[in-house]
Amino acid sequence: MKKTNGRWLVVFLLFVATTINYMDRAILGIAGPSMMEDLSISAVEFGILGSAFFWSYALMQIPVGVIVDKLGARVTYAIAVIWWSICTIATGFGRSIGPLIGIRVLMGIGEAPAFPTNTRVISDWLPSHERGKANGIFNSGTAIGIGMTTPIIAWIIQNWGWQMAFVGIGSLGFVWLVFWLFYFKNNPKNSTIVNKAELDYIKGEHHEKVEKATPINISPFKFLKFRSVYPLLYGLFAHNYLTYLMMTWLPTYLVVEREMTLLKAGFFTMLPWIMSFIGNIAGGFLSDKLIKKGWNPIKSRKTILAIGMLFPLAIIPTIYTDTAMMALIYISIAIGGEGLAAGILWATVAEVAPKGAEGKLAGLQNFVGNLSGWIAPVATGVLVATFNSFTIALLIPVGICLLAAVGYTFFLKNERISINPDLEKGTTAAGL
Repeated sequence: MKKTNGRWLVVFLLFVATTINYMDRAILGIAGPSMMEDLSISAVEFGILGSAFFWSYALMQIPVGVIVDKLGARVTYAIAVIWWSICTIATGFGRSIGPLIGIRVLMGIGEAPAFPTNTRVISDWLPSHERGKANGIFNSGTAIGIGMTTPIIAWIIQNWGWQMAFVGIGSLGFVWLVFWLFYFKNNPKNSTIVNKAELDYIKGEHHEKVEKATPINISPFKFLKFRSVYPLLYGLFAHNYLTYLMMTWLPTYLVVEREMTLLKAGFFTMLPWIMSFIGNIAGGFLSDKLIKKGWNPIKSRKTILAIGMLFPLAIIPTIYTDTAMMALIYISIAIGGEGLAAGILWATVAEVAPKGAEGKLAGLQNFVGNLSGWIAPVATGVLVATFNSFTIALLIPVGICLLAAVGYTFFLKNERISINPDLEKGTTAAGL
């Protein structure tokens, strides 16, 4: 019997959800110049507004990881998309900094389940040697959502105002929800888009030892006693610092410091995120290829992670160039190369976490990783207001990402975490 490919339809749904997720986040950065002028918002206030989303988003990651493992992905994602879509639409009706901050805090709660849920779905629906590609595909939605839709959003803002951009983009989540509820089931064996041949393939009967993913009752904070967890937590922090800085401030940087028009900045902002899209896909394929060649799965992932985290060095020449296009090219190399790591950050969690606790470790990683969302937008606003320049703000993520490369190389062990003696053989062997 020829196997179906229903698992890739599920990955595509995750990709679309991630794209919408990041479009909803990115509108603020694109609408920034218009909102600051229309509502008399200062650079520091705008930085606080950009950060407000992450106050709740990061704090919700711990409980969300537990919720995903208990309720399952189908219901969790449905509630999340409805919640964040309503908040995105509501942002268009905000007329002062106070209510806007409140809406962004609520939006952070709604978007919190996305990546822990994605991680759990990939772990349940794909065999290990395909998870890198799958994670690269769904995570590339971040690049599409942030950058490749920027000209459309900028065009909407220029013709109908920033308010309509929030209303229009916020409505997309409801369209996605129909397809999610129709096609997706928590367990592949209950799905109509998967036949027996594909189900056997997913289970790994022909390619890998079958592992039982019985939910494990463990506090996410228990993972902090394992050395391998720390490079995962810090690595996402580093990735997100660069991403959130660029997501919130890149259009404003091009308009204010490089003197581009908003429409032109919206168009050229696509370039870094196109490179990121390519990097995400390439990182997943490269790490999966190394696994097929016999590499330890975690070793293959961390090698690509470390290489990707070196690319932000390309930001340094940005401060020495006088032309906007050369600055954008350097930034594109940095973001695109770092995309190699972004594509497999979540696949690595699935390899390192004990089976049945992927959502919990993913939630812990996303909590620490998104603390950068508290810092990057505000710190950038303060630095720009203080020095009237983006130079120092652009150099900070370079050092942060270099430390992440060191962490992946020297501190991430090539084995799955075992959390008790009874699971020692099953979980450790799975990571070797």
